[in-house]
Amino acid sequence: MPIKLIAVDMDGTFLNSEKKYNSSRFFKQYKQLKQRGIHFVAASGNPLYTLKAYFPEIAHEMAFVAENGAYVVNGTETLNYDYFNSDVLQQILGDLKHDYAKNLILCGKDSAYIEKSVSEKTQQKLKIYFKNLTQVDDLSQINDQICKVTLTTAQQDNQQILNDLEQKPYMREKLAKMVSSGFGFIDLIIPNRHKAYGLQLLQHKWGITHQDVLAIGDNYNDLEMIQMAGYGFAMQNAVPELKQVAKYIAPSNEHEGVLDVLDLVLNAQPFQIYSKEDVYLENI
Repeated sequence: MPIKLIAVDMDGTFLNSEKKYNSSRFFKQYKQLKQRGIHFVAASGNPLYTLKAYFPEIAHEMAFVAENGAYVVNGTETLNYDYFNSDVLQQILGDLKHDYAKNLILCGKDSAYIEKSVSEKTQQKLKIYFKNLTQVDDLSQINDQICKVTLTTAQQDNQQILNDLEQKPYMREKLAKMVSSGFGFIDLIIPNRHKAYGLQLLQHKWGITHQDVLAIGDNYNDLEMIQMAGYGFAMQNAVPELKQVAKYIAPSNEHEGVLDVLDLVLNAQPFQIYSKEDVYLENI
């Protein structure tokens, strides 16, 4: 297995439902991966500052593909930060604020922004995912480079809002792309600035081919990454669409599935036990 890069999603994949992971087990694995020259990358829809908070001991040397691919860093070096054209952003805001002002989050490089009208209950949810959250009077007056526009929804309203967004002119004109990242979040991202795009910047820097990449995820915003990787894993708890394109199914995030896969890599064991034709077939 010539694996040189391992990319993992965070929520629903690396993290359990309590937003935790077995740090003692992982850091032993990470040390071995580092010794063997295998890069470990956190690839997530989360902001960079939130991702770094999960790895305080090693964040300074890790690589991150944050904001669904728009923000890519390697250690202390920023490789890329893409953000919406101001005209496009104002078009999106002008349209969405009327119906969704209390559900809107604008994602900047160092902070996310919400209006002061957002309920306390919604704020408590957002603070889990956005460690730097700034309240403002009017989102349209923010002077920052916004890489992602996020809507937080009640799970039962998700599909209705997705259907509504599909009809928006900026969606039809491909000025933005819509992706569901789970947990009631709908992200509007810059077209083609997905996780696979971010990973390719790191691959180019390190001279790593797609075939040497192992990627693991659980949701729609992982599709491009899983399809691109030579070893694409979906979690047992993943959405059906991701399981369809993945080559392998890992145990769920509640049972340290990612760490089990890392053990296989470190022990040079085959992935056959996680093939879709094996024990997890019934879950696809």
